[in-house]
Amino acid sequence: MKEIVLKYGIAGGIVIAAPMFIIIPNIDSIGFDKGENILFTTMIISFLAIYLGIGANRKKLGGGNIGFRSAFVTGLLITVLISSFYVAASMFLFYKIAPDFTDKYNAFMLQQMKAQHISQQQITEYATNIEQGKTQNPFITAAMTFMKPVTFGLFFTVSSSLILRKKPFTPQAN
Repeated sequence: MKEIVLKYGIAGGIVIAAPMFIIIPNIDSIGFDKGENILFTTMIISFLAIYLGIGANRKKLGGGNIGFRSAFVTGLLITVLISSFYVAASMFLFYKIAPDFTDKYNAFMLQQMKAQHISQQQITEYATNIEQGKTQNPFITAAMTFMKPVTFGLFFTVSSSLILRKKPFTPQAN
């Protein structure tokens, strides 16, 4: 199982992280809306590795059979690996390659809020939260960043585990 988790976790991690290194530094020419859509799409594509990994585990180790628990554990480990790639790429990009990205993104979000005629109170609250987040500990930032892909990963893990579970046929005695 270790080999399967590493294979599919690293593949999914590369799929989720590689586009970030293209989009984030070039966000001015790509645009926040398009960049966000591309990165969200690649996140979903990367989590297909969970389904494929559980399927490989069922085929290779289970002889065509796998229980929900085994499938869930496999998917959860792949999720953690993919999410770790996401966090590592995010932290490296936001602290080393494009440290001004967060300021640009927050300015874009404030502009979007004003264009959507959001109340001034909500805009002020958002701006206050932005300022509080700037002094945040990098470990807390990493933990918060980890939560985004993990939620998607858990969805893919549970659904893939339910879809792919297959118990061996055991005839019942009459």
